[in-house]
Amino acid sequence: MRNGIFTYQFIYLLAGAILFAVTAPMVQADEDRIPVGTVNGETIWLDDVMRQAERLPAKFRQAPMENYFDQLVTDMIDSKIAADAARAEKYDTKKEIAAAMKTAADRVLAESWIGEKISSDVNESAIEKAYKIFVADTSSREQVTAAHILVASEDEAKAIIASLKEGADFAELAKSKSTGPSGPNGGSLGKFGRGQMVPAFENAAFALEDGKITKQPVQTQFGWHVIKVESKEIAPAPSIENMREQLVQTLSTQALGRVLEELRAKQEIRLRSFDDIRKDAMAANKKKQ
Repeated sequence: MRNGIFTYQFIYLLAGAILFAVTAPMVQADEDRIPVGTVNGETIWLDDVMRQAERLPAKFRQAPMENYFDQLVTDMIDSKIAADAARAEKYDTKKEIAAAMKTAADRVLAESWIGEKISSDVNESAIEKAYKIFVADTSSREQVTAAHILVASEDEAKAIIASLKEGADFAELAKSKSTGPSGPNGGSLGKFGRGQMVPAFENAAFALEDGKITKQPVQTQFGWHVIKVESKEIAPAPSIENMREQLVQTLSTQALGRVLEELRAKQEIRLRSFDDIRKDAMAANKKKQ
């Protein structure tokens, strides 16, 4: 799958649209749609407003809709009447504006077409299957309760490991030797899951059994660690409803990748290197000067 700005925008827009599609009825005929108002006799429909709402940044969508609904409708009205005024003055016939309008139209068509293509893959059955796979993959929910002693050199860390083998108390050594902020608390790091620690530290911690200490110091950018795992457990899986949006987005990403790869495989696409394009652009700027 090719990653790009266009692709990533699709993921978020289509995920929201598909989530709506698998949890809501199909769009009804005009006589069954809910009107919001009219502009010069043309109806503004609620479903059109909702589609615009789906495109808002997440920080806006997290707020109750009544907080921004009126402003969203106002913006749609302003856009409509300004566009009508522009058409009346033939702005849509200007070359650069016509090109921009085509690009925007292509984007709308592409989003609609791809949305329909992948929505068949992101159905309730697929969501349930993905959830079962997530639940079965307990490694992703594994959690460790651990402590560590952080020192500046490998030799210091080895000396601490030797002391621990002779029966020294881990918490007391952490309080007296560790340079990390957890030292005063006996080196306790509490409970953490995968992806929360730097890779070298995480790999060492999750490889240890309950009550065990690393046999060799673990180096990270912070220094040298002696790690003790106090306990390991599997966090309970969230409910399917709590995970629905995440599952839909993951399935949408996967389906989108398949659709775009299949589509690209049938096309003849030739691209110039960025350096060549930049040279042409610099040459064109020089001519203008």
